[in-house]
Amino acid sequence: MKIKPVRGTHDLFGKEVRKFNFIVTEVKEIARKFGFDEMITPIFENSELFKKPLGEQSDVVLKEMYTFKDRNEDELTLRPEYTTPMIRSAISNGLLNNLPSKFFGTGQMFRRERPQKGRYRQFNQINFENFGTDDFFADIEMINLANQLLKKILPNNQITLHINTLGSRENLQNYKKVLSKYFKDHQNSLSIESKSKIETNPLRILDSKNIQDKETVLQSPKLIEFLSQSDLKSYEEIKDCLKDLNISISEDLNLVRGLDYYCHTVFEFKTDAIGSQDTLIGGGRYNGLIKTLGGKDIPGIGWAGGIERIMLLLNDVNVITEDIHLCIKDPSLKKHALKIYDYLTKNNFSVYWNYKYNLKKSLSLASEKKVKYVIIVGEEEKKHNNYILKNLSNGEQKALNLNDVLNHIK
Repeated sequence: MKIKPVRGTHDLFGKEVRKFNFIVTEVKEIARKFGFDEMITPIFENSELFKKPLGEQSDVVLKEMYTFKDRNEDELTLRPEYTTPMIRSAISNGLLNNLPSKFFGTGQMFRRERPQKGRYRQFNQINFENFGTDDFFADIEMINLANQLLKKILPNNQITLHINTLGSRENLQNYKKVLSKYFKDHQNSLSIESKSKIETNPLRILDSKNIQDKETVLQSPKLIEFLSQSDLKSYEEIKDCLKDLNISISEDLNLVRGLDYYCHTVFEFKTDAIGSQDTLIGGGRYNGLIKTLGGKDIPGIGWAGGIERIMLLLNDVNVITEDIHLCIKDPSLKKHALKIYDYLTKNNFSVYWNYKYNLKKSLSLASEKKVKYVIIVGEEEKKHNNYILKNLSNGEQKALNLNDVLNHIK
């Protein structure tokens, strides 16, 4: 019986795993530069961690979560996103005493969505979170960090920052009421799916991809009209600072993000090169969420990025796989070869042998993999206690003892 992978999952190997590791390495490097500490949380949590913060009527909670009961009848959920687990971890482990607390993580998330290019049911995500400051500098820092990361990984791609502000939670609640009334008055022009959200989740209609909703959404009341002067002032200062950093912005008044915990600044880095799943990184401010989860009443801001989507835009990563190939002419020479093999690996060189005793094939493989050096082990080398070091880039070869091989390569 041939067992296939579960729909919506995928394996990483070869050039894809090289891309994956390259991205994770760059994430860790930029986290170091911006002063973020790494955090790793379990892939499943108590379901209550997600239900209220993400929105009881959100698509994630209603349709997409992988939820199950364990033997104790506890309801658990495979994490569909990373912000709430990281907050839960910070609260559980007393990490919110010295503020701000800045964390990042990479890991697997799970959502039962319809699989398509750039969207899987099990996927890998990058998260950066800053807990404990309401200073708009943190908003700029988060966006700048994301921008620098994408520029480093994808220097030749056209990626646009879309930005909006939702204002305070109080303003947002007032706006939801106005929006519900507007969509109720125009429900005949909405899709069936959007109609179901009029009373429970009108903000999600603004994010609808259904062409039937497009004109009604365009004519809907704009949130910016309901913002306080202080909220508008902060938003203008954020945009000005981003321009000072030479970060181009596209203001999108319908950008609301897909989860209920957002307020104030929201943003997405988008590309038009990978189809409908066009958001590479998205996030925003979530003041009040930490208190909702049982922590202190402190603000927070963060973002998430899809590793698989970034990989779609990334060309194969050039990495050195094997520094040196071994070419052993005969099985009787293995012990002599083992000495140089052990010596080189202990001195941090990568050494490869294909377990074949055919010089021609071994040299051909080394040339195919673009290896610079091969070490040839034959009867004469064993007899004189040395090794042939051949430079494939220029064809030169020398008979050298153990120490001289290392010195010559260095």
